[in-house]
Amino acid sequence: MSERRVLLSGPVNFRDLGGYPTADGRTVRWRRLYRSDSLHRLELDDGPRLRELGILTAIDFRADDELDRIGVGRLGELDIRHVHLPTTDRVLHTERPPSWEPPTSAAEIYLLMLRSSGPVHAAALRALVEPGTLPAVFFCMGGKDRTGVFSAVVLGLLGVSDDDIIADYCLTHDVIDLIFERGRRDVADTAARWPDLPDDMRGAVPATMAGMLEGMKEEYGGWPGYAEAIGLEPEVVEALRAQLLEGT
Repeated sequence: MSERRVLLSGPVNFRDLGGYPTADGRTVRWRRLYRSDSLHRLELDDGPRLRELGILTAIDFRADDELDRIGVGRLGELDIRHVHLPTTDRVLHTERPPSWEPPTSAAEIYLLMLRSSGPVHAAALRALVEPGTLPAVFFCMGGKDRTGVFSAVVLGLLGVSDDDIIADYCLTHDVIDLIFERGRRDVADTAARWPDLPDDMRGAVPATMAGMLEGMKEEYGGWPGYAEAIGLEPEVVEALRAQLLEGT
């Protein structure tokens, strides 16, 4: 398989993370790990396609209330293990201290996600290396923010370059209008929350991911430092690389 975007009738942002080169001369394997927008949108004819891809596990980063309200849809009819690992990404909608100031950029929000979702990222990475997990897909609602941040974590730990991490993130921009249209239908208060968000949250542009990567390096020194900060065992990183990389 050489086509990155997987065409489905329901989800519009289902993509293969394979094919990217790493710093040590290896390549991320195709057809092992995918990212997507919410799989509750799967249509009847998407089931055979996921079976063709061999998907065994779906890691769900949606919040508890999103799962309760929207459910899993036809994903629940498939022989795919559903692993719910809600991220604590709702930093803009929790009780705010008097000194709270809203983030000024999407990159700043993504850095907040890196910090607050560290335990969830570690749990998801441990789940990926468990026997019988791969091929797997991970998703949130739009497959842009929570999914985009975790994609960067995975690719970064595998040794993929910043340029390729940024390019992968930006592929979401191709379907951004449809993602937001669906989001407004699924989450009633979406429009009301926009005034709290920086303008660049409305797209998937290079500066956002580049800014997050720069901030990550300033705070953690790089992806190995982030892994250490979230308590991820070195053997999990090694297992991840063994399972998702090919070449010498």
